Amino acid sequence: MLGVALGMLIAAPAASPALVHFSTPSKNIGCIGDRTFLRCDIVRTSVKPPPKPRSCEFDWGNAFGLGPTSRGRRLCVSDSALGGRRILGYGKALRIGRIICSSHRDGLTCTNPRGHGFFLSRQRIKLF
Repeated sequence: MLGVALGMLIAAPAASPALVHFSTPSKNIGCIGDRTFLRCDIVRTSVKPPPKPRSCEFDWGNAFGLGPTSRGRRLCVSDSALGGRRILGYGKALRIGRIICSSHRDGLTCTNPRGHGFFLSRQRIKLF
């Protein structure tokens, strides 16, 4: 009886949104998210970020967020989305909730059903 109860307790957290953590093959970009929000960080880019907002007390410029209906945006962060063991190979796509991320040799594109998102690469960053 205890084994059955323990099994039910262990299975219960699976009902919560699944957290997905992945990296691009170069490991220059790492993302983490669930069905409610996706965050991607880039290690190296030649793109200079806009000025840091006064409201940001942490790191600024290399972290990006996207919700199921929102536009892509820069984030003020104190941690990292880097280091995901799952590799999203070039030419592959991954669905995280309603957001789809596609990995290519020239960068990573993540978009939601409204067509909003971001493109991240060493040479270019585009928020849309």
